[in-house]
Amino acid sequence: MNIFKKNKKETLKEKIKNFWQKKKPFKKKKVESYSFKEVLIIMIFSIGIGAIMAISIINLNTKGNYFKNSKELNKLLEAYNTINNKYYGDLDKDKLIESAIDGMLSSVSDPYTTYIDSEAAESFMQRVNGKYQGIGCEIGMTTNSQIIIVNVFENTPASKAGLNIGDIVTKVDGKDFTGKTSTDVANYIKNSDKSKITMTILRNEEEKKITLERNNIEIPSVTSKTIETSKGKIGYLKISIFSKVTTEQFKNKLKELENSNINSLIIDVRDNSGGYLDIVTDICDIFLAKNKIIYQLEDASGKEIKYSKTNEHKEYNIAVLVNKNSASASEILASAIKESYGGYVVGTNTYGKATVQQTYDMEDGSMIKYTTQRWLTPNGNFINEVGLEPTHYVELDKEYYKDKNDANDNQLQMAISLLSQ
Repeated sequence: MNIFKKNKKETLKEKIKNFWQKKKPFKKKKVESYSFKEVLIIMIFSIGIGAIMAISIINLNTKGNYFKNSKELNKLLEAYNTINNKYYGDLDKDKLIESAIDGMLSSVSDPYTTYIDSEAAESFMQRVNGKYQGIGCEIGMTTNSQIIIVNVFENTPASKAGLNIGDIVTKVDGKDFTGKTSTDVANYIKNSDKSKITMTILRNEEEKKITLERNNIEIPSVTSKTIETSKGKIGYLKISIFSKVTTEQFKNKLKELENSNINSLIIDVRDNSGGYLDIVTDICDIFLAKNKIIYQLEDASGKEIKYSKTNEHKEYNIAVLVNKNSASASEILASAIKESYGGYVVGTNTYGKATVQQTYDMEDGSMIKYTTQRWLTPNGNFINEVGLEPTHYVELDKEYYKDKNDANDNQLQMAISLLSQ
């Protein structure tokens, strides 16, 4: 909106312009008169312009002095300019910069402080956000390098169109993907500007064409089932990752199990590498009584204790299944159930990642992930590089790898036994 109101004879904007113009000497002109209000506006305008110019000059000098006095940055720029200007061969400038950033973060000697390029960052964020643009299936590779459908999510375009686990993908939109990888197919579907794609698949050696809509897909991170025992029903919840959509999925699945009259619960976080801290906090809040400790945080400023805040809590017995790949948020959940809820933890020692990271998004889509804190169990144990010790140590039976069913899953069977006592 224009802050100057128009005048019939001359706008105030024009008066300001004339005010600043120098008059030629000895040339008589009709003197323009200005009201007090107009003079006041002109003064404020002039002062404002002067302030902006002064701030700009200060900022320029500050930045100039920063770069001028930073020996470290000058050294980096000197190395970059030298190799860029004097190396005899071709150079990828983007790769030079990315390698410099990667090397800088690697020197911190923290395996979780890392640089993630734009492609990997997009994949990472897609996974932890729990949503993406696609058709709703997972694609893998067979031992003889064929592209195969390994999972089809419920209530997605893939399931509705009749795509099945085990289908071999040969073409997408008529483009031959024989000899390509599953990543090639996934990237084509993800980056397509079409609302629909046609996938050519082999099923029982018969070629089929299936048309699928591209849509916003919510990645399932929680699956559930009930286990019948002589002592009643046991609920089972498997969490694959603590993504942004996990809390809602977990609550919905748990409600379904409780409505089916379960008397105890198994939470499986085996092979779960972690996820968002606030998501696992929300899930622990469901089970722990108010003011029970979920975990503790430590950094340079001191210690913060995270308590359960809601009045909601559970009283039935709980067992958490863990293994050496259960990390970070999975370990927080298992330790809270073990130490604050009094539940069982069954399996082997967990991974041992007791640090907290934050991410910084770069302008080109790449990302820096850096460690900001470490966390402790409710009892104050720091399990980094050690892992959480289960209440019942059970190595997974080798028979399970030959035939993956519940009967051969001796860790699951131990949990069932404990909850059936």
